[in-house]
Amino acid sequence: MEKILSQLKFAYHYIVNSIGFYPTLISAFFFALALLMLYLEAQGLSSHFREDLPFMIITNGETARLILSSITTGIISLTVFSFTMVMLVLNQASANFTPRVIPGLISYKSNQRVLGLYLGTLIYTLIIMVNVRAEYYDNSLPGFSIFLAMCFTFVCLGFFVYFIHSISQSIQIESILESIYTVTHKELTKAIEKDKGPGVPNVFVSDHSWHYLTSPKTGYLQSLDEQAVLELCCKYNVVMDFERSLGSFLIDGIPFARINKRLENMDEFKENFFDLVNFYREERPSVNYLFGFKHITESAVKALSPGINDPGTAIKAIDYLTDLFVLRMQLTDEKVLYDKDGAARIRFQHETFENLYAASLSPIRLYGKGSSVILLRLLFLLRSLLFKVQEYPHLKPVLSKEAELLLFDADKEIHNPGDRQKINVQVQELNRMNVLQTALPQLQVKK
Repeated sequence: MEKILSQLKFAYHYIVNSIGFYPTLISAFFFALALLMLYLEAQGLSSHFREDLPFMIITNGETARLILSSITTGIISLTVFSFTMVMLVLNQASANFTPRVIPGLISYKSNQRVLGLYLGTLIYTLIIMVNVRAEYYDNSLPGFSIFLAMCFTFVCLGFFVYFIHSISQSIQIESILESIYTVTHKELTKAIEKDKGPGVPNVFVSDHSWHYLTSPKTGYLQSLDEQAVLELCCKYNVVMDFERSLGSFLIDGIPFARINKRLENMDEFKENFFDLVNFYREERPSVNYLFGFKHITESAVKALSPGINDPGTAIKAIDYLTDLFVLRMQLTDEKVLYDKDGAARIRFQHETFENLYAASLSPIRLYGKGSSVILLRLLFLLRSLLFKVQEYPHLKPVLSKEAELLLFDADKEIHNPGDRQKINVQVQELNRMNVLQTALPQLQVKK
């Protein structure tokens, strides 16, 4: 039962984030509405409205067919044009920013609802059209249903204007970065709320006869059903320690986790466990906040490439990373899950702050080391973190090390005396804060 529920959860997550989720739901609603309207027409709905609101009811069969055929043709054109625009936007986003932002763009619910409205109106109109004066449908002309199709068409035209505006906004890098930042901030906040603080339970550091679990396939360990895995560990009375963080790339046959004892029915345990693990390729910040850092970093690096040459976008990305790093400082490097009796059962390794900081800023520093604007912004990021690092003294060496690497690149790449002086002003401000263990070196300025 747990296996079925977990598979349903994974399938639900995949379906909800697909581009066809809302269009399918809305189309099914319009299909049901069309059948309901035909039933009500058979009960004399149009005859009732013809007496009170005659201008709403179409009584001429040729006019009805002409209207419905025109609606069908127009909606098909709108749908084709809209889907074409979506594909063009995705292609442009992949070329100008990073291909990994595409799943986020596809999952925009507003655009899915517009496309669903188009498809639903088309389905409704086609069903009504085939029942106009049909041999098997000997009731009077479904005038009110035809009028309703016209109303849906007017709504589609209005939403088409909205769709043009929405798609033009969603392709802007500011909108993409803000969307990634918002989702990443939300997921990181959730992880902090669940964090039990520093310290690892003794059960994970004790000298057990650990037995390693090897990956059954090659792919990304994106997520798992935590509650179901926790219940599985309780059932077999084992403690599980993940040596690779969620989001890591696993190789078939390579160990990635371990349990504190060897079980007699080990094959059964492995089979049940891997049924609760989800391997897939998409990197969504809504699944793992690490992907949000990665997407923002890649967008900044892409903006700094010679083909794009957009330092303004890189600066925005650095600003978003600044706030996310301040938030990440509150999270410990381990995540421990406890059973209902309060016993520690599962430990996950978070990506350490040091590794995350280096993986995010090193590419930006590499591609932007020749720009004083980017280097000054990175120093401003460091200054912001130093205001918060007093509460987390173990992170001071990390910040000090990365600052020295940044100044080393600046000394090698920045030759303009004025730019070097600006960098020195920032370095002096950092040293005056007296937070780092050793003062940062200043760049030599030739007069």
